[in-house]
Amino acid sequence: MAYTFCRKPMEEILSYLFPTAVVALLVLIFWKVGSWAISDAQLRGKSPFLVFLAVIFFFPWGLIAWLIFRPAPSQPPFDLRRFRKQ
Repeated sequence: MAYTFCRKPMEEILSYLFPTAVVALLVLIFWKVGSWAISDAQLRGKSPFLVFLAVIFFFPWGLIAWLIFRPAPSQPPFDLRRFRKQ
C-alpha cells in the first residue's frame, strides 16, 4: 500500500516535468541553430533576418537548404595575428 501511495505523486510530478524538459530542450536547440544562422549569414554577407526566418520557420528543411545553397564567405574573418608587429 505504501508503494502505491508514494508512486502516485511521483507520476504526477513526472507528467509535468517530462513535457517541460522536452519543450526546454527544443527551445535551446532552436536558439542555438538560430544564433548560428544569424552569425553565418553575417559572415557570408546575406540578410541575417531572412536567413533566420527561413531556418527557423522551415526547420529542418530551411536549415538543410541554407547549408546546401549558402554562398562563400564574402571576406575572410578578422584575424589579429595578421596585423601583429614582428
